[in-house]
Amino acid sequence: MSDHYSRHKKSSKHHKRYSRSRSRSCSKKHKSSNVSKNYRSSSKNGYDESSSSNHNEETNLVEFSFHDYKYELNRILLGHYYREALVDNLDDFWLFLKKYENLLKKSGQCILQPPKFHIEVTNTSNYDKSLGIYMRLTTSFNELFGRLPQTEKCHNLSQSKIRQFLDILTYYLDFRQKEKFNKLKKLRKTQNNLPVAVHREEILDAVRNQQVVILAGDTGCGKSTQVPQYLFQGGFDKIACTQPRRIACVSLSKRVSHEMLCEYDSIVGYQIRFERSKNLKTKILFITEGLLLRQLSVEENLTQYSVLILDEVHERNLFGDFLLGICKCLLKSRPDLKLVLMSATINLQLFSNFFSAEEAKVIQVPGRLYPIKLQYMPTSKDFGTKKATKLDPQPYINIMSLIDQKYPTEEKGDLLIFLSGLNEITTVEDAAKEYAEKNKNWIILPLHSQLSIADQDKVFDYCPEGVRKCIIATNIAETSITIDGIRFVADSGKVKEMSYDAECKMQRLKEFWISQASAEQRKGRAGRTGPGVCFRLYTDKDFQGLDPFTTAEIHKVPLESVLLQMISMGLPNARLFPFIEPPPPENMENAILALKQIDALTVDEKLTSLGKALAKIPVDITIGKMLMMGCVFQQLQPVLTLCAALSIQSPFTSRAYRDHECEKKPIQYRNIKTVILRRVWIEFHCLKKFDINLFIYNVVIRKPKLLDNNIIFLVFRVIKV
Repeated sequence: MSDHYSRHKKSSKHHKRYSRSRSRSCSKKHKSSNVSKNYRSSSKNGYDESSSSNHNEETNLVEFSFHDYKYELNRILLGHYYREALVDNLDDFWLFLKKYENLLKKSGQCILQPPKFHIEVTNTSNYDKSLGIYMRLTTSFNELFGRLPQTEKCHNLSQSKIRQFLDILTYYLDFRQKEKFNKLKKLRKTQNNLPVAVHREEILDAVRNQQVVILAGDTGCGKSTQVPQYLFQGGFDKIACTQPRRIACVSLSKRVSHEMLCEYDSIVGYQIRFERSKNLKTKILFITEGLLLRQLSVEENLTQYSVLILDEVHERNLFGDFLLGICKCLLKSRPDLKLVLMSATINLQLFSNFFSAEEAKVIQVPGRLYPIKLQYMPTSKDFGTKKATKLDPQPYINIMSLIDQKYPTEEKGDLLIFLSGLNEITTVEDAAKEYAEKNKNWIILPLHSQLSIADQDKVFDYCPEGVRKCIIATNIAETSITIDGIRFVADSGKVKEMSYDAECKMQRLKEFWISQASAEQRKGRAGRTGPGVCFRLYTDKDFQGLDPFTTAEIHKVPLESVLLQMISMGLPNARLFPFIEPPPPENMENAILALKQIDALTVDEKLTSLGKALAKIPVDITIGKMLMMGCVFQQLQPVLTLCAALSIQSPFTSRAYRDHECEKKPIQYRNIKTVILRRVWIEFHCLKKFDINLFIYNVVIRKPKLLDNNIIFLVFRVIKV
């Protein structure tokens, strides 16, 4: 007992002498250029550095920095091959190391710490943080040390320094691991608090016992992200979830893979036109409705899927209604197939009656909405009259000003403005940016389908303190994506949709008033994270006059493409196809006549060789025929340029109309914008230097070029077949 006490007493004295010596060497008042400390290899102190050099190593403990050896140490971090890398993000690690060194310097500690075994184990006055880290590097120290290049500068990096560098690396990896774990805990808590989580077992039981399930869930209840996961966890491993928009396919795929911790795997994937991330390992696939229909033309029973989820069926777009009818026929030939219909504002009676023979199970999931104050701010007394040639942005600027005056920036909450189309977004965006430059507390972000994925993702970023986001969007933000932090909504009450005149065989993008269901959807965006305000730029009387639900697109657009798909899939009589709401008979007859006129159908309504080829190319029928004729007459390249220009939205926006001379130009070329686009394309290829506006490059050059490459591949594949 006494011997143990005496040994403990001696070790305590030794530690005190060492601590005083170290504190003197690290004093801020000493001269950094002359002060150094010798640590010798001494068996007496139990320290052996195992280094080939036995000379005394002198190091300035305060001024030393690993950043001076960044290039050499990166060889350790990266290794010779990708799989040998110790960190995923080099810049992030060096930023961590810089902060770590600065923290030590501010606290008066040395960058290089003494050997840990100098401190007796029995001493508990100083806690070693490394004792709380339950992880280590799998690569041996000798292998890591051997990665250093054989340069003169590396002679200063002894094994003791490398060991301390690896200790800091371990601190960094442990810090990131704990950070990820905390995020995961928060993520799981958020998932469990979603309204749809309460109905998890009910949904699984319904899918197991019924062939058709209709899930009516309010916006933000979590149905689009959680239901595919519930089904996968419940034993269904071949799941396809359709979306009407490409941005929804990509964003939902990323979100679900993030929640399932498989971001670098391929369990969750997406497939849109000309782009996909799926392979043989994919179990949950987010796919556009049009592509699923094309899969049906190849594999008529869709045996690769055990569950089909049709999301956003309330939008009633053309391919969505066609897919509903196909699925109704498919259920008879595949009794094992499960069909789940999901929507936020679905007409339950209409869909229940359509699937009455299948005894569809209906599940209603209420949302989690906070109180929303409704405020009508009409901009015009004449409701439903022809719209002005140019949108007046002032009412929307007034709303931004009202928010600034009434709600302090400390109360977080962003503004979401719903407009009908790209030109309207551009007009309000320009005015909003001018207002934001004066007030310095707004970030203006557009959101529409023509933006790149990277630009669309900006709306999900968080703002700095004291700054709000003003997101100016089309109806893409109504149901397809959910943006957290929205507290204010400004609803124009308008939407642009394709309209078709069957007599003159022309279609155009036309502005319509939204339905009551859409208005409620837009309003609900303001109450997901807290109490909100919805500004409607029309009157309550106007709202009462709106249609209850959105008119089906099948009544407004040409039917040639759908009809061609139906015939190519081998349907016996297209006129008897089970649409949920059949189109007018005259529209169907006009579509059949149009297909005959372009030689896609024979007189007895059979597919011609041209018709079979057109059915395999995912473009408009007229564009498809242009491509085929370009191949026949060996003029594919110029025809491709025209087709690509016709496949994108016109880049001639209202931004260009800032002087009267520029505004007059489009009047002279109103009907030949495609020719102008082709001239821009040719001029671009004639330029020796990249001397072209970035906007023109992104919209007029880059996107048609992408379409060119993909269409060429498809056309040659069709011709080969």
